[in-house]
Parts: sequence; C-alpha cells; structure tokens
Amino acid sequence: MGSRDRGCREGFVCQIIKHLEAGDGVGRKIFFWMLLMVYSVLIFIFSSRPEVGVEQYFYGQDKVMHFFTYGIYAFLCLIALSDKILILKLFHYFLALSLSVSYGIFNEIYQYFIPEREFSPGDILANSLGVITFLILVY
Repeated sequence: MGSRDRGCREGFVCQIIKHLEAGDGVGRKIFFWMLLMVYSVLIFIFSSRPEVGVEQYFYGQDKVMHFFTYGIYAFLCLIALSDKILILKLFHYFLALSLSVSYGIFNEIYQYFIPEREFSPGDILANSLGVITFLILVY
C-alpha cells in the first residue's frame, strides 16, 4: 500500500477512486478527460456571458470564485493526466500547472472581446493562485 492511499478505505470519494482504478485505465482516463472537457466548456460559457446583476456578498467575491474555479480545474487536469489516481508524478503537476494557468490566461484574453466583460490581471492572479494552491494541497 503506497503512502498516498493510506487511510483511503471507507470514504465516499475513496470508494469512487477505487472503483475507477479497478477497471481498465483507458476507461478511467476517458472519464476524467471528458469531465475536464465539460468543466472547460462550462467555464467558457460562463465567461462568454455579460456580467449582469451578479450580486456581491463581500468584497473580492469574484476573485474567490476565480480561485476555486481554477483550483478545481487544475485538480481535474492533474487527475486526467495521471496514470493512476493515487500515484502522481512531478511531471503531471507541472503539466497540470501549465495547462491550467494557460487556460486561465486564454480565458481572460477572450473576455476582453466580450461586451461588458474585461481583461483583468487580478483575475489571472486569482486563477493562478487557485491552481498553485490546489496542486500543493493535493501533493
């Protein structure tokens, strides 16, 4: 039993992971790549909409949303890239970091061309910090 899977016996997420690892690796990879693609499309759709009446509950709420959105994106990217869910290589982390940060930058550039949206270096920073934080937490 590797150091990454200690304590992963009874939890719901652990059961899903074990089930996905029990099958062939190709099916698992396809599942997570499809999940990543669906999540990418959802980010793109929400980025394409003009910001109309989004209620702010606290200062910096949009940055927190960017942080978590791209942190989750990086996590999904990492899982899609890995050979086994609980066995990750340093290369997978760097690739997930590069892909996630690049997608965040691309998305901000894209928003520059959308009416009532804007390019925001602060959003790129929040995206990148979310990516880095989630990848560190998973490591």
